[in-house]
Amino acid sequence: MPLMELACTALERVPLTRTKIIENLMKRFNQDLVFCRYPDDNDESIKILERQVEKIDPLLDWVESEFGFKPVVYSSFFGGKQEDGLANAVQSFLKETDDFELAAIDAMAASSHSLIISIGTFCGRLQIEEAIELIRLEEDAQVDRWGLVEGGHDVDIAGLKAQFSSAAVFIGLSRRF
Repeated sequence: MPLMELACTALERVPLTRTKIIENLMKRFNQDLVFCRYPDDNDESIKILERQVEKIDPLLDWVESEFGFKPVVYSSFFGGKQEDGLANAVQSFLKETDDFELAAIDAMAASSHSLIISIGTFCGRLQIEEAIELIRLEEDAQVDRWGLVEGGHDVDIAGLKAQFSSAAVFIGLSRRF
């Protein structure tokens, strides 16, 4: 989402739909990609699981220290359920954001499929490139194994970087004013 579009969203849409935006973010919270782990049932999935543990567990440790609840990880495609305490803490965090911050977090979550990565970036726990790496962790493992589809994967990567980065930069710019 371009910066001007984010600014208009923050000024015009968020004040009218703040509650709905938070509800929509929380509806997908239990299926956040950082909570879902590859199964350890074959050599290839074990490699991806090891990368998830190495790269994502530090973020989950931060979530525990930031919100006071240890996130539950699962290997079901259909998701799991986080403790109500964690969900309530994240929801309270979102309610405390201003309209510009909520617009940016919503845009990052839409592009990344991860509210946790978005909040981690918002709070300065993750830099943009680190966030992109976590978002693409599983897909990059598949690209490493099977190869990059030009005109497919590369376009997806560029789109993700543009969408996520613009929202992250918007947060930084909105804090200056």
